[in-house]
Amino acid sequence: MNYLLITNRYPKQGNLYRNAFVHRRIINYLEFSPNMNISVFVLDNKIKSKINYSFDSIDIVEGNREDLLEIINQIKPEKLLIHFLDRHMMSVIEQVHIKTIVWVHGVEALGWYRRLFNFDWREFPKYALINMRQMWNFRKFINHSNKNTSFIFVSEWMKDILECDTGTKIKRFDIIPNPIDNQLFPYLEKGQELRRKILMIRPFSSKKYANDIAIDAILQLSEESMFNELEFTIYGEGKYFDPLTEPLEKFKNVKLHRNFLNQQEMANVHKEHGIFLCPTRQDAQGVSMCEAMSSGLVPITSNNTAIPEYVVHEKTGILTGGAKEIASSIKHLYENPSEFAFLSKHASMSIQEKCRPELVTSKELELISDAKNV
Repeated sequence: MNYLLITNRYPKQGNLYRNAFVHRRIINYLEFSPNMNISVFVLDNKIKSKINYSFDSIDIVEGNREDLLEIINQIKPEKLLIHFLDRHMMSVIEQVHIKTIVWVHGVEALGWYRRLFNFDWREFPKYALINMRQMWNFRKFINHSNKNTSFIFVSEWMKDILECDTGTKIKRFDIIPNPIDNQLFPYLEKGQELRRKILMIRPFSSKKYANDIAIDAILQLSEESMFNELEFTIYGEGKYFDPLTEPLEKFKNVKLHRNFLNQQEMANVHKEHGIFLCPTRQDAQGVSMCEAMSSGLVPITSNNTAIPEYVVHEKTGILTGGAKEIASSIKHLYENPSEFAFLSKHASMSIQEKCRPELVTSKELELISDAKNV
């Protein structure tokens, strides 16, 4: 069977992080099913003439809507596999009447009023208008495509929010998390001394990541007598990095790194730390959190959105409601090393059981290859 995966971005030389997790999925599919015939199309209506390139032995075509229709007519796929659905993809799907699976990741499926934490009066009105059109199109698409389309969500929260924000009821769906590579992020037993070493690896480009809350917690901890026994390491990049981290520069036990890490570098840094500090204002899963959990770091995060689907409070991590609770949680683990060891082990066990690649890949391949599906 032929399959066509359609997305809005894909890795290429010089830009390795463009939807890298979508590429990882294809690699996993081909490892499990070497004879699978899958093509990749990157839809960008700004492109005047299509571009062909290869990445990790995967052939990719970049082009506009007309190029996509041409490719579909050429290869005649049995199914379309869609990541980051937009109105141009919707119009093609409605035109060709091919069975389709849509992965919903979050940013493309949330009403503008759920992003008020990023409000900027200069940019937000334009974003809100674009978003309202996207959600209207999504509503129309769901209502007209329930016969030929099924959806995959990474969390129940994400499904519920899409249904709420579009005023629809999705008939065919599955909940399948993003895979977490337990070979790259294996569990290594954490010595109790690592409870003193707290790690943050976060983008500083959006208020969504609640880095201000994490830093406020560190500042509150600085007033505690045990503060100098702790070590904080912060990696990140974005427009908020300098203004948010400036108050921390005076502390000798806080190391600031204004740069991103690739996955291998993340795995190496995980080995040196015991707690992963990752509050959030909104997350459909929290992939970097799950990767840290797989490595055995104890997540201290937020009790909101989809996070409780991946972290069970005081069993696989700690859920908090703000900076004060984060600070007290770090102090609590410092004072209770046996509880830290328990949470570390069970954090890894839970994520590797729920998100290991072979489980996620087999579930997705079963849905993709099932002729009865959609």
